[in-house]
Amino acid sequence: MKILHMEVPVMQIYFFLFIVIVIINTSGGDTQASYWDENLSQPYFDNTTKRDITVTIGQTAILHCKVRNLGDRAVSWIRKRDLHIMTIGILTYTNDQRYQALHTEGSDEWSLRVTSAQPRDSGVFECQVSTEPKISQAYRLNVVVSKAKILGNPELYIKSGNDINLTCTTSHVTNPPSFIYWYKGGRVVNYSQRGGINVSTDRTTKTSNLIISRAAPSDSGNYTCAPSNSDADFVMVHVINNIDPAAMKHGNNSGTSLSISYRYNNYYQHSTFIVWKYCLVILVLINKSFSIR
Repeated sequence: MKILHMEVPVMQIYFFLFIVIVIINTSGGDTQASYWDENLSQPYFDNTTKRDITVTIGQTAILHCKVRNLGDRAVSWIRKRDLHIMTIGILTYTNDQRYQALHTEGSDEWSLRVTSAQPRDSGVFECQVSTEPKISQAYRLNVVVSKAKILGNPELYIKSGNDINLTCTTSHVTNPPSFIYWYKGGRVVNYSQRGGINVSTDRTTKTSNLIISRAAPSDSGNYTCAPSNSDADFVMVHVINNIDPAAMKHGNNSGTSLSISYRYNNYYQHSTFIVWKYCLVILVLINKSFSIR
């Protein structure tokens, strides 16, 4: 009987401990698990996307925003400068029809597309998730003007018989130009029947070189470099028969020295003409005064 008297309290204690463990597991344990599950399932941004986008005028710009574990939250695009809501989910909230929300069902990507981008579209846009508190990621859009540039002076003086050598480059270009045309006045030089004309274009370096052999005064004119995706640039070329040989020491394409020499000679001749003109007027006046006497 003593043995039975000793076993009953021990069993009661074990049973009590078992009840306590069950209560803990069904209350605090679930709370702890739900806490970790909730935190691990919070939305976060995938930082593999490009956040500084540069396009030229007229191109389409796409800002890619990837959000993991989005759940039932919504993704919005906000224009930072005026806090204008551009899109919420797949809906667009702007009268500018160039803006559009892009999303494929089941994907983590929520993009903002800007068609025919203009300089006024440049600025910061935020991809925002409707968590509490909200989380956001900034994207910068740069819309630039692509320009052509003919190297050297905007006005060149070439001695007749020498070569005209012009090089054109493009700046702020995201993609190589499809073509680069050279014009003299309104006519395309690339396909001229003159002969002695060579045009070489390197799409990788985005440059073009125009060489006109044995230039004549008839080759004088306004030459324009016009890439397919850039604003054009031009240079005025003067092919002159009589140029001071000393000005040619720097080469046939030395626009500065030739320009100075040519302008100096013109100025000297013009000044001499004016001096003789005034001398003639003075002589006529003197002659008239003597005639009156």
